[in-house]
Amino acid sequence: MERIGILLPRQTILEFAENVLKQEGIEVQILKVVENANAVVEAQEALAAGVRIIIARGLQATLIKENTNIPVVEMPVTIREIGMMILKAKRMLKKEHPMIGIVAFKNMFDNLDHLEELFDFHLRFYELNALEETRMKVSQAITDGVDLIIGGVKANQTAFEIGFPSLFVETGEESIRHALGMAIHMIDLARMEKQSEAQIETLLDTSFSGIIKINAYKEIVAVNRVIEQMMGKPADQVVGFPIDKVIKGIDTEGIEGILRGTDELYSTSFSIRDQPLMVVGAPIQYDGHFSGAILTCHKMKAAEGRNSEMPGTKLATGYIASRNFTHILRQSPEMKRCIKLARSYAISKSPVMIWAETGTEKEVLAEAIHNNSPQKGGPFLNINCGSLSPQEQREVIFGFSEESRKGAWERAAYGTVLLQEVDRLSMETQYLLYKAVHDRLFWCNDSMVKRALPVRLIVTTSKELTVLVKEGLFREDLYFLLSSLKIEIPSLRRTAEDIPRLVKLYLERFNGAYSRYVEISREALKAMEEYFWEGNLLQLEVFCERLILTAHRRKVEEGMVRNLLQELYPLIREQDGRAQTVLLKNPEAVRIAGLLDQYQGNRTMVAEELKISTTTLWRKMKRYGIGSKYEL
Repeated sequence: MERIGILLPRQTILEFAENVLKQEGIEVQILKVVENANAVVEAQEALAAGVRIIIARGLQATLIKENTNIPVVEMPVTIREIGMMILKAKRMLKKEHPMIGIVAFKNMFDNLDHLEELFDFHLRFYELNALEETRMKVSQAITDGVDLIIGGVKANQTAFEIGFPSLFVETGEESIRHALGMAIHMIDLARMEKQSEAQIETLLDTSFSGIIKINAYKEIVAVNRVIEQMMGKPADQVVGFPIDKVIKGIDTEGIEGILRGTDELYSTSFSIRDQPLMVVGAPIQYDGHFSGAILTCHKMKAAEGRNSEMPGTKLATGYIASRNFTHILRQSPEMKRCIKLARSYAISKSPVMIWAETGTEKEVLAEAIHNNSPQKGGPFLNINCGSLSPQEQREVIFGFSEESRKGAWERAAYGTVLLQEVDRLSMETQYLLYKAVHDRLFWCNDSMVKRALPVRLIVTTSKELTVLVKEGLFREDLYFLLSSLKIEIPSLRRTAEDIPRLVKLYLERFNGAYSRYVEISREALKAMEEYFWEGNLLQLEVFCERLILTAHRRKVEEGMVRNLLQELYPLIREQDGRAQTVLLKNPEAVRIAGLLDQYQGNRTMVAEELKISTTTLWRKMKRYGIGSKYEL
């Protein structure tokens, strides 16, 4: 039995397929009629059942290709089969030279050239880009004066409802036989590529994509020609090298997961020579041991209709989406999980929501998603909703209708729009955004019009939108549209293990910028690790700059850090209706500070009061950062 699935839109085509299979003596794994809406689900279920190649036609073939990684063989109608439909139409109409309109997806036909001369009729072809266009195209054909419409199920239903002559685009035995032969040939080619039983399941789906084989040490063992072409290097220049040294920015954590056997399947995205790739990995297993992995690389389909000469990711305003996942500074396990999720979302065209506090790397993450997506070659527009009034939000995003000035949504066609602080959008703009993303409808001249503007939307927020939805401040439909692909960037206080590395990076930067050579003690670093950092990386960065600029010794001690933290970010509380600054939080520190004030800074008297030595007092003052006032 061949591991082929045949999915068809109509029972009559299935009967033709059964005849062909019987004549050829071939058994396939799946043969069934499916509805367009279920085509992707049926294909995924077929894959899970062991099918390795799908035969489909028209819209169903397109949907399966766009939403799965399953190889698809299409069944375009042949010239002979089209000719039979034309002759049938002539008999129905009783006209020698009728005008016939074909309303269908282009991939349903092998070739439409010279049909008019061959079969003596007038042809009008109305190409569908989406099933929703069918009714409009049928109406247009009738307005143009066609005598009969040839199309798929939807076109025939539409024509039947208004009593207009129509014929179904019938796929005959010739098309089915041709598609079946091609599918068997593809499987035979895939079988020839396999060098061992351990690689069969991995390579069946990927013989027409880039293949990288690595060993248990993450070293490249083999690559195919597709990968050589992608990298611009022959195999002998990459084989034997660690994959992360050859392909910069690849997710090595995910690869380690499949090599350890903790993950059965791994998918991510990265770029080779500015080409965004979707990558699927699976382990190679011998006798219960994982000896390596196969990575299959698929080029991401560029956003539909994009001009190939579009100048990179540069905005009209000069903003460039230049950063990638490698520019993210934090490396904690929680942050790595966040990046792994973002890599997975990058290959989708659906909206992404980034939940993050102030000062986190949300903009970097948004740029990285864009630069690993099908929209990579298009514009990247960054808009902060919180800085705009409701009127400005509508105008900046959707355009100035009175002045015919384009908004961000139109300028970002085939690219990405980043809306920061999406929770600050007015209810009117929320409605317009929902219609633009979900329905591709835009407000124009007092009505909603449909426009094909393929734009990827990324939004950021620091608010819990479910609360705003309950309070009636955020649209429920927009929330569900945005939240399905949600990423939560952890706060710095949740990943305190990142702080030492960040402090080192910042100190090196500012030491170099100001020609200084300041170090930080272990105790001082510990004090920084224990701090709350409400402003996250931004707050930590500017704090390190201030530390370098004002350090009066080569080595920064704990006291200076705590003192500066207290000076820059004092704790404020309300007392007797007035804001009061809480200088110290530790009870012992409060007592020492009070005694120093009482004895006008006389350390000997304070030490006697506390029954400790002056040396111990000095150390405690240094620890709590209360030394500057008393010349520590």
